[in-house]
Amino acid sequence: MRNTRFRATRLAFAVLFAVAAIAANAQDDGAPPPAEGDAGEPPVEEVTAAPESEQVDQPVDVDTPPAEEAAEVTEAPSADELPPDEPTEVDVPAGEVVVLSDDTFDAVSGQYDVMFVNFYADWCRFSQMLKPIFAAAARQVSGLANVRMGSINCEGSDTEVTREKYHISKYPTIKVFRRGVALKSEYRGQRSPHAMEAYIQELLRTAVAHVDTEEQVNDLVSQAHRAMVAHFNVDDHPAAANFNKIGNEQRDECHFVQWNGAENLPESNARLYYKDDHNEVTYDGDILDHDAVFAWSREHCNPIVREITFENGEELTEEGLPFLIMFFDPAERHHVAEFTRVIKERFAHERGVVNFITADGTKFSHPLRHLGKTKADLPILAFDTFKHMYLFKRFSRISKPGKLESFMSDYHNGKLHHNFHHPSAEQDDDNDDAEQTEAPHVENHPDDATNDGDNKVDTLKEKLEVAEDQKRPDVPEELKTTDPPAHMEEHDEHDDPSKPVPVKSVLKHLKPSENRYSFAHSDEL
Repeated sequence: MRNTRFRATRLAFAVLFAVAAIAANAQDDGAPPPAEGDAGEPPVEEVTAAPESEQVDQPVDVDTPPAEEAAEVTEAPSADELPPDEPTEVDVPAGEVVVLSDDTFDAVSGQYDVMFVNFYADWCRFSQMLKPIFAAAARQVSGLANVRMGSINCEGSDTEVTREKYHISKYPTIKVFRRGVALKSEYRGQRSPHAMEAYIQELLRTAVAHVDTEEQVNDLVSQAHRAMVAHFNVDDHPAAANFNKIGNEQRDECHFVQWNGAENLPESNARLYYKDDHNEVTYDGDILDHDAVFAWSREHCNPIVREITFENGEELTEEGLPFLIMFFDPAERHHVAEFTRVIKERFAHERGVVNFITADGTKFSHPLRHLGKTKADLPILAFDTFKHMYLFKRFSRISKPGKLESFMSDYHNGKLHHNFHHPSAEQDDDNDDAEQTEAPHVENHPDDATNDGDNKVDTLKEKLEVAEDQKRPDVPEELKTTDPPAHMEEHDEHDDPSKPVPVKSVLKHLKPSENRYSFAHSDEL
């Protein structure tokens, strides 16, 4: 509205100047009247949220056009509509849901400390159910400074770029942005205004915890499992400001603790260290160098390549990102170093989209057996997408430019998934372009112990064991052996000639529920 009035006014002045010039030459005093401004918009009816007890189970007629969100929806002007001499910031009134598009998404989301964005589709009944709840949540957080709620219709022709950028494949998906940067994890909490407000309040909390004793530091590390700790002799140490700034910048990647106490400090009266449940590493660089501390903190607290164990397995899988997982032989850790180098050098841009994971193949033997592999085949590289697993044919090719990139691209564009359901009649193992082998998926039986219910297992180790028990065929005792089959003993330079056995992802229990989402492709997740 403001842009329309601005343009109308500017056009009126241009007309007046032209007429004035004509009048000066032709001695004509006439002039056209200025353009009239907008008369305003008619009042609209406010939409209120349904009671929380009715939010999920309320039936929705998907053939009925969605109700207008009225006062709770503000459409952001596109970049073309903003006059060149106006600031690029878009005023989004508190308490309203701003409608976003490819043209406005970055500019609007980058303005606020926290922005909740609902990626939806009009045909999705769960999206229809969420709309009034989301509008009510926007009103509920209207008192929080620098917090806004936005929505983007992923089926629109002007939202395709944003939808693909954030890999949206199910509706509704609620993602959280800090000054335009998406958090790794989407919002999966209760779909109620109260729950959303509580989640946002947690996001706004102080990034750095202040403690006075080492015991308090250890308690926080025990709860968070990892933390970056700055130990100063006084609260206002010269390096404290730099540490607190980095804590705010990385608050979604790690926990930050400032410990004020004079005991056991070096001459600088400052010590920075990373501490988790098993390790403690001290920073030996310039603690005042922001960029150096930032990089060191990120690498230690949230490295791009992480090892999964039975202790941290639940934490890693809860992030909800697909795994590019490398199973390695602990006696040959140079393969881990090679994999880490390749990922750091060529796939840093995939951080937050894919989790790059290593796993001890001698401990995680169950998924290997599901893939038709044994320790003799290590190292092995595969995608685990929470439902299917896709094998990279030859680990030795990861250093060859373009090979792993092609595998990654095939995952993002859906080619791996398509080939899974429509495999070629015959694969040529000598074809350099065929980098993946599909492991067929077996659907859950209703009585599987990994389904939700009284028999639900609690740890990743148990899940692996249950999956192994379910898929292992009955073998007579006299035929049982611990030795790998002869044809699988050596595969350094060629692929396994045997067809992979049916596979269930050990992470399938975390896939989004069909009782909560609609999927862009019904067979995708």
